[in-house]
Amino acid sequence: MAPVKESLAFQREDIENEYPPNRIDYLPFVRILNEHKVPYCMDSGVLLGLMRDGKLFDHEKDVDLQMWAEHEEQLRQLVPVFRDRGYTVTIWLYKDLIYQYRFLKEGLIPVHIMLFRRTGRWAWCPAGRGIGPPYPRKLTSRLYRYFVVARKRLREYLTATDVTRFPWNLRRDIGTWWVPGKFFEQTVYHMEYETFIPEKWQEYLAYRYGEWQIPAKYWDFWIHDGAIVHLHPEEIVELLSLESGPGGSQLKQVRKSVLEKS
Repeated sequence: MAPVKESLAFQREDIENEYPPNRIDYLPFVRILNEHKVPYCMDSGVLLGLMRDGKLFDHEKDVDLQMWAEHEEQLRQLVPVFRDRGYTVTIWLYKDLIYQYRFLKEGLIPVHIMLFRRTGRWAWCPAGRGIGPPYPRKLTSRLYRYFVVARKRLREYLTATDVTRFPWNLRRDIGTWWVPGKFFEQTVYHMEYETFIPEKWQEYLAYRYGEWQIPAKYWDFWIHDGAIVHLHPEEIVELLSLESGPGGSQLKQVRKSVLEKS
């Protein structure tokens, strides 16, 4: 098993010399979260890269963080701060339920924060993957290229994207992240990487990736990730209970305020 680096203290110049510039560019983002004491945890491929290889993978496309949905208010209050720092902020919804925040700044790797909710001993969050044109025809494929460009431009101006609505639902498979809640209950601060990680990170990586110490020759998260369930969230949990139960009115108010452009 590849151990965590023993020395947690480090010199900034050593890190900058060791990594290509864009391999540590998640730091400006998490430092804002740390400064404002927003509870979060590093997740997915970035967590695997840091804990196994000591750096982000060269092919990494984004940084995935996770947090409990009950702490969303703290994150929402920071949206103006991130916008002042040059980030574009969008929220992603599943049937009007906010489940992800996305932060994009030119020159930096995008950051996605997934909001997990509790059901018994489990934590869950809507999951999805992009797919190609709905019909494999030449004309459809050609039009789809224009759709991809238009969609990207729309997201630069839209505050929210509901993946269950047109046109976003044309090209997404929907599933659910389904994780034992114990992995998110306790986190520890990793001084070297300046980020919070699951306290039981080895067990968590094993749950997600199996033999995580060995680089996979081929990996498709939709097929191989142990935390993906190919069922829609409402097939697993009752979404309406979130609205009708305790905190439902607050959830609605948070959604309304986030959707309002600043």
